Amino acid sequence: MLNNAGDITYSDLIQTSRLHCIGVTMVDLVLRNCAVDGEPELIDIAVDKGMIVNRGPSVPYPCRQAIDLKGRLLIPGFIEPHLHLDIALMNEHDRPGRPAPFQSVLELNDILERRRKDFTRQDIEQRAGRALEMASRHGVTAVRAQCHVDTEVGLKHVEALQAVKEKYAGRVSLQIVGFPQQGLLRDPCTPDLFREAFKCGVDVMGCVANTDLTPEGRINVAGHIDMAFKLAMEHDVDLDTHVDLTIPRSIGFDDFEAVYLAKKTLEVGYQGRVTAGHLCSLGSAEPDVAQRVIELLNEARISVISQPDMYRLARQDDVHVRRGLTRVKELLDGGVNVTLASNNVRDVLRPVGNFNLLEEALILSYGAHMDSIDQLDTLMRMATYGGAKAIGLEDYGLQPGCKADMVVLDAPTLSAAIVGQVEKNYVFKGGCLMAASHTITERFNKASHNLR
Repeated sequence: MLNNAGDITYSDLIQTSRLHCIGVTMVDLVLRNCAVDGEPELIDIAVDKGMIVNRGPSVPYPCRQAIDLKGRLLIPGFIEPHLHLDIALMNEHDRPGRPAPFQSVLELNDILERRRKDFTRQDIEQRAGRALEMASRHGVTAVRAQCHVDTEVGLKHVEALQAVKEKYAGRVSLQIVGFPQQGLLRDPCTPDLFREAFKCGVDVMGCVANTDLTPEGRINVAGHIDMAFKLAMEHDVDLDTHVDLTIPRSIGFDDFEAVYLAKKTLEVGYQGRVTAGHLCSLGSAEPDVAQRVIELLNEARISVISQPDMYRLARQDDVHVRRGLTRVKELLDGGVNVTLASNNVRDVLRPVGNFNLLEEALILSYGAHMDSIDQLDTLMRMATYGGAKAIGLEDYGLQPGCKADMVVLDAPTLSAAIVGQVEKNYVFKGGCLMAASHTITERFNKASHNLR
């Protein structure tokens, strides 16, 4: 039903369909008059037993519940492909922000190392649970979470996130990445600890290429990546990497951690199973060198995850201040699957963020200079389909046979959703309502529908 303002009302959600179509099975839910990316006209989406079963103009199913979206945008759930969930929300809730001005990343890592010693399993579970609730409210239906594994904290973080994964399974799909905060080679017991972590629920092998050193004191990129691949292949899991996190004034082709990563991916046949997070150094390379790196990444089918690294990089620049982001547009033009992530939210490293991929897309639109209609649309696809591909989700999307993980946005188009930072009217996980809001941030009438 419509209220006087023409908005969606609660009765839209709970109305029971009184259609009686002979010979047609009743389904759980029909969303009517949906605006869907790629569709020239409004369509209906039918959902049953957690799956999308049909789509098209005026689907003929009787249903237990029906919602008329009145031309609002329906997208598949947002995907958070890289989130340090076990340290999220560790800052003071009522006064977020840094307690002291930023000095250096090394200083922040030292603070993190000290503070995490006081984390309890209960503390991690409570913070991670709140984080997933916030993410779900913002339309996130799947998260790949980084989780500290090292001989200092043992498996405490893994056990906590595994409990959270089970508790919120019906609300957010959670993949746990074993994150080697203290490297893989410093302590000879670390590889076996990771083997135990996989038994406890870790889904993905992590990799931080700059955390191990050679006997000569150089960063042991090859040794670390080789060990990460060894553990990933032992357990037949995907590999999620942090690579090229710095922005040197110049960099050669063979100096890229991502180049070694891509070559190793091709060598061991892991194409399509590796993600490269950050890749900030790509912006420091000469264009011809960057293009060679991009071509190699595309050949290895490595997904790249752009992160909001502007908060930590180029802080010392006093002229021609750099952005610290990877080359998003060039990667996309080169055929690489690119997605975006929150990375850190309200922790020692990044004191802001809301687990809101719509917000992160807007931030990236500024940083990556992506503000045409097509580019804004691309950012939305990066936050959904790009993320799903990066973390290997199956049955994802809005086609029949896909899981009914869906978000209704109070906008008629993808670019309007980003620019307007609009409300998520409804969030569905497996066809079940997870969150609803009737706050209308931008009213649009028949005229705006006709302009679509």
